[in-house]
Amino acid sequence: MDDFAKALNNILVEAYYNILHIEEQAIKNNSRLQISINEMHLIESIGKDDNIGKTIGEIAEDLNITAPSVTIAVNKLVKKEYVEKMKCELDGRVVRVRLTKYGCKIDAYHQFYHRNLVREISKEFTEQEREILFNSIVKLNNFFKKSLQKDEE
Repeated sequence: MDDFAKALNNILVEAYYNILHIEEQAIKNNSRLQISINEMHLIESIGKDDNIGKTIGEIAEDLNITAPSVTIAVNKLVKKEYVEKMKCELDGRVVRVRLTKYGCKIDAYHQFYHRNLVREISKEFTEQEREILFNSIVKLNNFFKKSLQKDEE
């Protein structure tokens, strides 16, 4: 690996873990949240659809995890009363998962946290730097998406 590749690898790994730790710390600092970071991301995924509900398969695809893992996590969130399961009106075989009132509050807190985080990060950059950063992250994300698609084939 050349020096650039080593440095890029190190900063990507460090940034990834820093983001996870920052989110975990924010959850721990809010004593009302009895939830893990993975559960928070599951709630976020479910909440993306204006609370019409998502199937287990849709959640699994969104988070790129297996359906059995989602089922286990959803069942835990049902017990905590953050989400509820409901049968689809059009097809009773289909079960949809949606946020409860409390789940919506947790999702709103998470969205608020992200907006503040992005606002604070943005303050550190000029307009030109923001554009370069954004375009670079888009390219990086597209690379990761292509890598995931290759692995699924």
